[in-house]
Amino acid sequence: MIVKTFEASSMAEALSKVKGELGPRAVILHTRSLRRGGVMGFMARNVVEITASADVRIAAGKRRAGTAPQGERDAAAGRTGPAERRNLVRSVYAKAGGAADDSGAGMATVGAGAGGREISGTGFATTREMATAVLKEPTFELRSELSSLRGMVETLLQRTSRIAGERSDLPEQLARAYVTLIEQQVADEIAERVADDLKTELTAEQLGNATLVRERLIGKLAAMVPAAVTSTVARPNTGVGCRSICLVGPTGVGKTTTIAKLAAAFKLRQKQKVGLITIDTYRIAAVDQLRTYANIIGVPLKVVLTPQELVAGMRELSDCDVILIDTAGRSPADELKLNELSGFLAAGNPTEVHLVLASTTTQAAMESALQRFGRVRVDQIIFTKLDEAVSFGILLNVARKASKALSYITTGQDVPDHVEVGQPRRLARLILGEKL
Repeated sequence: MIVKTFEASSMAEALSKVKGELGPRAVILHTRSLRRGGVMGFMARNVVEITASADVRIAAGKRRAGTAPQGERDAAAGRTGPAERRNLVRSVYAKAGGAADDSGAGMATVGAGAGGREISGTGFATTREMATAVLKEPTFELRSELSSLRGMVETLLQRTSRIAGERSDLPEQLARAYVTLIEQQVADEIAERVADDLKTELTAEQLGNATLVRERLIGKLAAMVPAAVTSTVARPNTGVGCRSICLVGPTGVGKTTTIAKLAAAFKLRQKQKVGLITIDTYRIAAVDQLRTYANIIGVPLKVVLTPQELVAGMRELSDCDVILIDTAGRSPADELKLNELSGFLAAGNPTEVHLVLASTTTQAAMESALQRFGRVRVDQIIFTKLDEAVSFGILLNVARKASKALSYITTGQDVPDHVEVGQPRRLARLILGEKL
């Protein structure tokens, strides 16, 4: 079997290389994302690596004349056929000190034992224990993982090929842009809509101009994303008193780091008086992390445990231009913790509540967070970890569905450099291949 590894700056580009060299029926064996180059981690670039082969045959449906035997079809599709199952059982029996006959049924007998249905001669107390051992066999696990991965990648490849074929009515430049949107996981209805609009609005001569098509497409995509501000990291509006910004969201999305970036931007670049409050006392060392940032930036930090303490802390910092409030990560499924968060927000009543979502999570996870945290309160959204994202299309899908202004995006770990105002045109250009 010939196995090749392809590298690219994005998953879409890597898949394109796989299809170009191995064909649309190539089988993906392994994928990973890594950072390469730079000096001691700085200026490193993201690389997506795909290992694939064109020699693995996948068969489905009923057997026709001339097709491979069932055992070969099972192996190609990643399934465990009868012969394979017999070999697995023999392997498990051998490891347990038993023996199996040619049918794979085994020489063991089942009797009543103190621990349940004892299987004599195998070393297993129950049939369930033996079945568990079979399922844990490396061969079984590997085939299951390959089958699952193969199915996901084939679906993506077939979807891209099918849609590209169905839109053969599009001019060349527009067709290329359309496929890019699909590969970037932009929702089908959005890709269809912008392609049809541009086809109608532009003349044949204009549609042949790749630069013009790209600019018009950026405008169409940008118009679908609500935006909060249009300049650099915004200067707080001090005309109505102290501005308080609270960040909420699931665990691990980068709220504390984003708080530090915003605090540094407001204090060091905008010369504002900034105060920090944290109610994240659940996560180990969370307070120490934010206190370290506060000491470096030179801003006061208050740690609160109750809604009443939050109100008192905001009152003490009321002479600041802006107060940034960090909260503990909550699972969208944890109603108890969400209710607790709701109590803090109701008591403190911050000027703005921003829901922080990581670009590395799935669209379904983002939409679930939007729904659950929306019951508490969400005014704007922040997308973090764009430097780790495989594609940017789902950000457009989520922002459009949320109908909430995109306030900020973060593009790395550096404080305060890797934070930007969430400009829709910037997101649109990223979707069309612009580098961070």
